[in-house]
Amino acid sequence: MEFTSFETAIKDYLDKHAQEDPTFAPIYAKPNKSIAECCKYITQEVEKNCRKGGRCVAVREQEVYGLAIHYYDEDDIVVDGPKSNVQVAAGTPEVTSEIVEATAEAPETTETKRKVRKPRKPKAEVDPNIPEPLEIPIF
Repeated sequence: MEFTSFETAIKDYLDKHAQEDPTFAPIYAKPNKSIAECCKYITQEVEKNCRKGGRCVAVREQEVYGLAIHYYDEDDIVVDGPKSNVQVAAGTPEVTSEIVEATAEAPETTETKRKVRKPRKPKAEVDPNIPEPLEIPIF
């Protein structure tokens, strides 16, 4: 089975965690769990958290791995997958791994440019000495 780079990163982390923590090894070996479904769960949960607090563009590496472990710990998790377009990207060596959410219209960057709005022009004051125009039908 071939994994995406995100699935490979999660699998490598969970394999190492199972070797280091003998209590996690039997949990990780559950037959009703899979790496692909685990990754869907992670993106689903990140999307839920982003909707609560606004637009989300990045998630810390520790939170992603914590969600992966939580997926294997709980047996009653329902995985639907994310509702919008979620993209996974790894940071540069200086930056920790991130999950980046990008909509189809947005460019594929971690920064979003804010549109600068022009201030509204104040409404012109109406001179009370000028009478209202007459409405005369043309036909």
